[in-house]
Amino acid sequence: MNQRDLELLDKELWGVGPNPRLERGALGLMVIVAFVGGLLMGGNLFAHKYEKTQMTSYDAASVLSLLSESPPARQ
Repeated sequence: MNQRDLELLDKELWGVGPNPRLERGALGLMVIVAFVGGLLMGGNLFAHKYEKTQMTSYDAASVLSLLSESPPARQ
């Protein structure tokens, strides 16, 4: 092989070599961004709708009154 053949071979195999163009940090960052993005999209697409319940002081008072009552006497 001459010098020209080696240059052509380098051009053809530029992405196969042991040193990929993306550094490990950039690749890791892309994986993390894709993971978090998938979590956010999945959370928005498949979110459950819950109705917000509000407890008033009247509800709390009725619960406490039920708890403070003595059980009915058995005969």
